[in-house]
Amino acid sequence: MSRRDFKHAVRQAACNPQLALALERATSVFAAQRAKVYAGVDFKAVQAEIGAIKAQAIESLPDLLAQFKEEATKAGATVHEARDAAAARQRILEIVQSRQAKRVVKSKSMLTEEIELNKTLAKAGIDVVETDLGEWIIQLAGERPSHFVGPAMHKTREEVAELFSRVVGRPLPSDPEVLVRVARQELRQAFISADVGISGANIAIADTGTLVIVTNEGNSRLVTTLPPVHIAVVGIEKIVPDLMTAAAILKYLPKSAAGQKITSYVSFITGPSRTADIELTLTTGVHGPKEVHIVLVDNGRNRLRDDAEFREALHCVKCGACLNVCPVFRVVGGHVFGHVYQGGIGAILTAFHDSIDAALDPLQLCAACHRCADVCTAGIDIPRLVVALRRRAAERRGLSRLENLAFRRVLAKPQRFQSTLKAARKLQNIVVRKKPEIERLPLLLSSLTSFRSLPRLAEVPFRDRWTEAREPASGPSVAFFAGCLIDFAYPEIGEAVTKVLRKRGARVAFPMEQACCGLPAIYAGDDSTGRALARRNVAALESANVDYVVTACPTCATALRREFPRLLAEDGEWKGRAARLAARTHDFSEFLVRILKQERGGEGIQSPALRKVTYHDSCHLLFGLGLDAEPRQLIAETGSELVEMDRADACCGCAGTFSLKFPEVSRAMLDSKLAAIEATGAEAVLTGCPACLLQIRGGLHKRASKVKVIHLAEALARLG
Repeated sequence: MSRRDFKHAVRQAACNPQLALALERATSVFAAQRAKVYAGVDFKAVQAEIGAIKAQAIESLPDLLAQFKEEATKAGATVHEARDAAAARQRILEIVQSRQAKRVVKSKSMLTEEIELNKTLAKAGIDVVETDLGEWIIQLAGERPSHFVGPAMHKTREEVAELFSRVVGRPLPSDPEVLVRVARQELRQAFISADVGISGANIAIADTGTLVIVTNEGNSRLVTTLPPVHIAVVGIEKIVPDLMTAAAILKYLPKSAAGQKITSYVSFITGPSRTADIELTLTTGVHGPKEVHIVLVDNGRNRLRDDAEFREALHCVKCGACLNVCPVFRVVGGHVFGHVYQGGIGAILTAFHDSIDAALDPLQLCAACHRCADVCTAGIDIPRLVVALRRRAAERRGLSRLENLAFRRVLAKPQRFQSTLKAARKLQNIVVRKKPEIERLPLLLSSLTSFRSLPRLAEVPFRDRWTEAREPASGPSVAFFAGCLIDFAYPEIGEAVTKVLRKRGARVAFPMEQACCGLPAIYAGDDSTGRALARRNVAALESANVDYVVTACPTCATALRREFPRLLAEDGEWKGRAARLAARTHDFSEFLVRILKQERGGEGIQSPALRKVTYHDSCHLLFGLGLDAEPRQLIAETGSELVEMDRADACCGCAGTFSLKFPEVSRAMLDSKLAAIEATGAEAVLTGCPACLLQIRGGLHKRASKVKVIHLAEALARLG
């Protein structure tokens, strides 16, 4: 798919009301059920446990693989190994044809989708019937799965009813119970008449040669027991040492995948069915299959295992929880990701199972909200892997001409960057006159203002407004890191931060040599620009000789605390300097609550400036820095009533350059956020992120809404 076709597909998906309805119904149910089953559970401990189990299994994979083959063979199974997708397809076809099979029934298996097995079997004249309800739906529709667990999640019940009506030749209602009954009737004969059953496996146990299959519908038990031949197609990363480690995964897989304590069926299959009930003579092929074939598939998995930077991706248990919370997936679904696997983790897997070229477009769809890492059962740092793969792609193919110009020729050179902004300020006065907001941009830039207004560049940036003041002698010393938006678009936020810090006893400095934190370039895979800006900012902030560094932009805090140490880890003396800076860098709300620790409250405020407010959790602040209680504690100081909006932690859709690349997706995410804000009846929405403020304020301005959007620092500064 070309880049143009990809962007067209994304636009089509983002503007599809049926898809939006289906995804909202499904993901909302998943989210609610998951929250219920994990209530009271220490999920960080779960992530640590499952992550450790998978890490040890992947480390020991060669030994476990040898043990599994030996034990499965002892149990009567025939084990085959396939180096790649082509070898796996060919071996399975040979088994099926050698049994002169005419019909194959399949249980849901993402791996068989990965190797495109159905096409090979169908081309050979073999009737293939998917028996999982979701897989059957998409087979009838001629589509691919759109989700790890819910392959037909992109379909509404009304669309399924229309599809089934064509199959049975009569109109059917959009009643799930009726539709399930029809599927049962239509598929029953397929189970009985099948010559071969093909399944996947969720887990493979090395010390017994056992396959573990988790399902709700019961179709997998029919697929693996009624036909005389059972073929299991298993990725080698599914192997674990023993039943105890398998049980640990089984304890949490249903919770994460479907919001269930346990699924309806958990099958343990150790070789073909057998009995010794006649004179203790072991005989195979009783009520179940006489033959069990296990095809162990590599297809890039060993290459992934050997890659220290990306090996962590093999810890994935394919629960799909990351997709259910992904704000982009909730807008566009899974098909636009272009390959078998979806979301950020899908892009990583695609790069190794297929090619890095196949992963390039899906990589761009990550908005870097960090929600996936927050819910990953194995604790995989998916955002880190996405950025790392973008970096590898940039090293291999180079940056685009626009990225090269924006990052290396402008952003990496602060004086040139400031000169460019100065020229843009003059141009804006010609294009948009003196309006307080940029409501419309011309020509190729029109998409940027199609769904939101944009702020004007400040006539006087914060750095030019900065004035030294008589500071308290005893308080902690602080260097304020403004970041680009506060410095050049919202200098009033910088003034509010300075005012609040000084009022609470801090001595504030503003190092003039500070520059952009570099995160836009870093997230695009341009570490060269990021490294240059990291060195400059480390040196600038060191020159202030202060106790702490405070920023009111969580994106900048993420760069200073997480990215600078990574970028400079191999850079001699800079390594220690970056680590020391990271250790004393704090978000504004975090610094006030955890460092200054001044007990205050709104009880004594007779007339708060804002009577009723709501609060938007910024992605980087909540999921990147783990701050949710601190901003709310500060809101209490204002004396305003806080009314929590629905899904306060949902991404607003700005996500830096993401909103420039995919404005239709950004708009859909913003519309959901604005609806939640307006439903609270609050007169203002507070946030701790200037980028979120830009997005939400711009969207509300387009709606001519009276709801104010205020940075938390500004709300506190209003207290006087």
